[in-house]
Amino acid sequence: MKRGAGAVVILPQKTGKVKEYLETHPYPFPVLADEKRVVVKEYGVYVRVNFESVHIARPSVFVLDASGHVRYVFIASVQTEYPPDEDIMAALG
Repeated sequence: MKRGAGAVVILPQKTGKVKEYLETHPYPFPVLADEKRVVVKEYGVYVRVNFESVHIARPSVFVLDASGHVRYVFIASVQTEYPPDEDIMAALG
């Protein structure tokens, strides 16, 4: 990548569901299944119950530097909210 960055998607879903989805929606980077929702809970984006749904993770973007330090965080308020691309690109430097 131009900016020396990589991407990974973590989905709080069963592995079989993720594989099934990826058959028709391939991604150009790794997609991981977080079946027990360990990662989404540790990052604080897990929502047990709210007005939208039950047992989900908020759309989120975390930019970490090469040392593993978090440089940018976006956690949506609702399932249809995403950060502007410009914000992510600015965090990448």
